[in-house]
Amino acid sequence: MAGEATHESGREGARRAKAWLESTTRVNAPWINPGVYALPKLTFPWAGSTGATFSYDLGGLLIGDELDGQEFLAEVKYYKQVGRQAEMYDEYLAKCYRAYELRPDRCNNFMWITWCPFSISKWQNLLSCDEVFAAVVRHGALALGEPDPTKAPAIVDRSRCDDVAQRLWLIVLSDKQEALVVSREHRRIIQGEQGLRDGS
Repeated sequence: MAGEATHESGREGARRAKAWLESTTRVNAPWINPGVYALPKLTFPWAGSTGATFSYDLGGLLIGDELDGQEFLAEVKYYKQVGRQAEMYDEYLAKCYRAYELRPDRCNNFMWITWCPFSISKWQNLLSCDEVFAAVVRHGALALGEPDPTKAPAIVDRSRCDDVAQRLWLIVLSDKQEALVVSREHRRIIQGEQGLRDGS
């Protein structure tokens, strides 16, 4: 897709991901790029002195039970067929490593939301510490400030890779799945009950 079509597809994907997440009644997703108030919440600097930054598409808070109050940052890929998702996911893992290094207090959950599976041959490993480690090495110039790939492995914090891996979510949506959610009417009832329990 060219320029504006790609941006519009990205905006549509972020809107749909936000709607689906909030329809679960377990998510409040107020930060959506490129919102004025969302941008500072979703943007982080890469390592090094270039001044380069990256940002997530969506963010907010999880609600209820053991996840209550945890923040999430989400990358959304509204693709209907396999494209460059494998290499984009690789960079996304490096972003998560860097974001967690800078603000671990805000990086409780990292979500990758897509409408098309990818890297099927290694699907079971996409959320692994090894996958995060390899991605950070490959993107060492941005994630570590170390452009030499032979030096990058010694700089990567393996413990941080493991922390990131434990916080990763991989969510695959479909048009029909988006329709099979709690209705707005029932969401109002649930949210009203939640408000009563919280004393608000």
